[in-house]
Amino acid sequence: MKNKFRLNKKIIILLIMGIVTISGICFKIYMRDKYGIKDVFNEEGSVVKINIIPKPMSYEGKDGKFILTKDSSIYIQGNSDEETEQIKWIAEFIREKLNKSTGFELNIIKGDKPVDGSIYLTTVNSNKNLGVEGYVMNTSSKNIKITAYKPEGISRAIQTLRQMLPADIEKDTVVNDIEWSVPASVITDKPEYSYRGLMIDVARHFFTVDEIKRQIDLAAQYKINRVHLHLSDDQGWRLEIKKYPELTLIGGSTEVGGGPGGYYTQEQYKDIVKFAMQRYVEIVPEFDMPGHTNAALASYGFLNPDGKRKSLYTGTDVGFSSFMAHSEETYEFIEDVFKEVSEISPSKYIQIGGDEALNTKKEDYDYFVGRVAKIAEKYGKKPIGWDPIDTSPEINSNVILQNWKDSNEEAIKKQMSMVISIASKTYLDMKYNEETPYGLNWAGYIPVDVAYKWDPTEYAPENLVLGIEAPLWTETIATQDEMDYMIYPRLPGYAEIAWTSMDARNWDEYKVRLKNQGVRMEYEGINYYKDPSIWN
Repeated sequence: MKNKFRLNKKIIILLIMGIVTISGICFKIYMRDKYGIKDVFNEEGSVVKINIIPKPMSYEGKDGKFILTKDSSIYIQGNSDEETEQIKWIAEFIREKLNKSTGFELNIIKGDKPVDGSIYLTTVNSNKNLGVEGYVMNTSSKNIKITAYKPEGISRAIQTLRQMLPADIEKDTVVNDIEWSVPASVITDKPEYSYRGLMIDVARHFFTVDEIKRQIDLAAQYKINRVHLHLSDDQGWRLEIKKYPELTLIGGSTEVGGGPGGYYTQEQYKDIVKFAMQRYVEIVPEFDMPGHTNAALASYGFLNPDGKRKSLYTGTDVGFSSFMAHSEETYEFIEDVFKEVSEISPSKYIQIGGDEALNTKKEDYDYFVGRVAKIAEKYGKKPIGWDPIDTSPEINSNVILQNWKDSNEEAIKKQMSMVISIASKTYLDMKYNEETPYGLNWAGYIPVDVAYKWDPTEYAPENLVLGIEAPLWTETIATQDEMDYMIYPRLPGYAEIAWTSMDARNWDEYKVRLKNQGVRMEYEGINYYKDPSIWN
């Protein structure tokens, strides 16, 4: 009887253990299905945390890890000499990044037979279906192989590689006694949308070349590929136009609050463009009109009906200024500006404004934006305009709508492509909450979770969505630290919305990855907002 009881007891225990095991397995499957989480184990059997932002399309963990050492090299090989040269630029970029923290002087070698311990960057035998920015990164204990259809895809993969290395890789000084390892895996990746942007308003408050370069560099690590510079507004004109020097001498001489202002020479602008191109980031210039034009009106009298210069403006009101819609001198001026800009801006786009033209009659507005769009096209540029530019009968599907007010009915009818910048979701100058020390709240508060929990297709048909852009208007933002605080940590979320498909995104899983990004941001000197619901 005792033996029978013991047997039954053993069976019951085994059954319970089985149920617990099966429950655990089911829970893991559930978590993986729901959140896209995959446990990855290293050779010692401990879990490797993958904190990549934006989340890759596909991640497959393998046994082992790749260890970067002082003897490692970077091999490069393109389908042509031109491609190989582009890949070399990318290799030099990552070598410089790695050198600061590791102290390693990695050799760059042209060739398709990488030795063990090397990183191999190539476009040879790549998959065309991954598109311009897609890539496959295959990491083993022997090497890391990155294959992409175009060098741009290799550049995006390099940013992923940075995030797979220990966070100390972002330090500017050599770190000793650390293993620079990457978990073995296969990553297949490509973006959901081709346009993933950050806008910086340098007109309300001016920011230096170095400050803009820094923001480009920080944004690029999250695969942002457009940085839009708002170069003119009522408070300042920020780009040298050689035919009209007083645009910057007068119009660029101040800013909100009456500060000294500033401007970029054409050489400085070209320097910014070159810096961005090395990270495969496109600089999109904007000249806002017919409203938001007081800086230009204060610079040249012929732009005003009475022929006299307006007074400089350092406040924050909007809607009071306007170009003359039926003056040929206005359009001659705009064409001269676009001609000079097109010579120094390789971007396929130019943003022509169109918002808050409250002092311009509707019929004048309609004529004006249509005429300006055609001037932009004359110089080989694709015009982008803020809504309500789509309401003009002179605007067609050749123009891209930058949608900020959720009023795009005419754009949909015309089948215009759209960049989604809904103010209540994407405006980086909106406060996180009522305690945020700077910023505004006219579009509502945008905490980190609200910034992440939306999709572009909520605002426009998927086939018309070119991508998204997060604008930072700077009425209340005057310093680098303030700029950092408002951009981060929201920008990584915007980057993921634009890169990662909606069905692969989940807030509960994302915020874990974002929390772990905090260490990297600190090492990079980013003054980010430490949301207490994430960094607790």
